[in-house]
Amino acid sequence: MTTYTSSDTTKMRMINAAGELAAEQGIDNVSTRAIAERSGENIGSIHYHFGGKKGLWVAVVKTAMDSCVQLDAQDELEENATPEKLSKMVRKMIGDEVTNLFRTGRPDWHAQVSYQLLQRDDDLYELFRAWRLGPAMDFMHGLIHIIRPDLDDEEVFIIGALIKMPMFAHANYRKAMLKRLKVESYSDEYLKKMEDLLVRQAQLLLGLPEDV
Repeated sequence: MTTYTSSDTTKMRMINAAGELAAEQGIDNVSTRAIAERSGENIGSIHYHFGGKKGLWVAVVKTAMDSCVQLDAQDELEENATPEKLSKMVRKMIGDEVTNLFRTGRPDWHAQVSYQLLQRDDDLYELFRAWRLGPAMDFMHGLIHIIRPDLDDEEVFIIGALIKMPMFAHANYRKAMLKRLKVESYSDEYLKKMEDLLVRQAQLLLGLPEDV
């Protein structure tokens, strides 16, 4: 069981407070005062523990990425893999992403902040790209290229977007979707249905057999 020092606990309170506020208001709209009030700490603690607001946001991004399931390494993509094996790899890729966004037991803000990072053009985006987005996209595009070497880079990108966007929408528009579904959270059954539909869509787009 993980144990935390008093300093660690204080830092996690501020990280969670900043993440929750970012999910509610957008990263750029969150003030240090609001973070201090939400966390129950004083503003000076942000500088003391993180060196300032920028350091705190770096910690927020790192926390959102730390518990992500790691996808298979690029060198595990076999040029001569059977269609059946490739179908299973597609399922694992999509299943890992659904797990990263919804099944890990992490706070909701992790997924919502991750989506916001996709829309940025700054150091926070670069951290997200290096730690999470880049490796995941490289793996997905590499896998699609192996399955469909006839596709050009733009076509591969479009198929990747068709796979990813429904998951990102469920993360970013979580509140509205849950309200429409009249539930408090996505159930395991709902997530399994979404995963199965996304997997089958990808398999059809890529000309793969349905996995069993």
